[in-house]
Amino acid sequence: MSERRSLQPLPRTRRAAPQPFHGAKPPTNRDLMSRDGGHRRPQSPAPIIAALLLVLLACGSLISFSLSSPAPTDNPNSGPEVTEGVTVDGTIAFGRGGSIWSISGSGLRQLTTSTTDSDLAWSTDGVWLYAIRYRTEIGGRLLGNGSIQKYEMKVPTLLRLSAYGGGEEVIFDGLILGTRPALNWSGFMFGPSVASDGRVAVATDYRAGGIGTDVVVRILSSDGSTISTPPLPHIAPFGHQDPVWSPDGAAIYYVQNGLSEGTSSSRIIRYNIAKKSTTRIGEKGLVQPAISPDGRWIAATRISARGTDVVVMNAATGEVVLEMTRTGKSWAPAWSPNGSQLAYLSANGTQASLNLASFSVAPSGIPNPPVIMSPLRDPVDPNVRPAWGSLNTSPVTESPAP
Repeated sequence: MSERRSLQPLPRTRRAAPQPFHGAKPPTNRDLMSRDGGHRRPQSPAPIIAALLLVLLACGSLISFSLSSPAPTDNPNSGPEVTEGVTVDGTIAFGRGGSIWSISGSGLRQLTTSTTDSDLAWSTDGVWLYAIRYRTEIGGRLLGNGSIQKYEMKVPTLLRLSAYGGGEEVIFDGLILGTRPALNWSGFMFGPSVASDGRVAVATDYRAGGIGTDVVVRILSSDGSTISTPPLPHIAPFGHQDPVWSPDGAAIYYVQNGLSEGTSSSRIIRYNIAKKSTTRIGEKGLVQPAISPDGRWIAATRISARGTDVVVMNAATGEVVLEMTRTGKSWAPAWSPNGSQLAYLSANGTQASLNLASFSVAPSGIPNPPVIMSPLRDPVDPNVRPAWGSLNTSPVTESPAP
């Protein structure tokens, strides 16, 4: 492209604070309630355990980069800039300042102006983008003397919006009404994944008729009107995270969380919906699975004492065939629609860089070492996993550079 393209962020009074970079972050609500409002409901540890594992196990790496400054830019007060000469097939959605942005071709678009958007997922046709947005509500705890102690809670809402921006539609709202208006409460919801028929798999403690005890994978109908719980084994109280549909919609891959002797024993599980059977995929310590469009490969984030790295596995055997990174500072892979590239995040000061890795497969069937570049010159939100859809969202309307 002939010139840098950028969008200026809209002025906002509050930005989302940096979060642990794992996608399975919990909302900040610390006072979830029982249905009758009479007792404090224990917070499920599943998303917290997953986030802490990555932070603690990567602490050596985190300490080394968290005090550094973001990469320099010629346009420090603008929005993100596309790197000269880089074009993106399809559309990559990412987070910046709590808003959702997208890069398609060599152009940028700001899709939302919220400061609390995260957990992105595309519909299979690339037309719709799903996201979870948090808002602040006031809940209440019923005390023994009959009075109500109010508290602030973060309520998640699953949204669907057009790849062109605007037209937001609520699929599932996380607010649950109590027996009295002052006793409203909420729970967890994160990591949506959309099947070809519009069903949404999501990690949540919501269930039909209320809230369960663990954060596990549940399936929402396309309009969010019904919710079901497949019989997926889990290790209480750690639960599940990171659900993703197989390309044909016949299976769900997810992470069964676990902790053993202070290290991650989380592992990727494949659930065959028709047979109601599960298969373990790969070694322990793998999270954030991403399935290639042809179903042949699984990209994932591997947790080790060094930190977190992106690897590619054979989907049939679980064997790691390519270490995409070896720095202990990378996470959150997402496949391109044609399966020839991976997007992922890597450490950039207190934020993250969006990277693209292009690779081919040798005649032996093993992927060749990748060629890595960054499509953006500026950092992105570290707690928002990028999502790559098939639709090109051009033409792009741009704000003037400062």
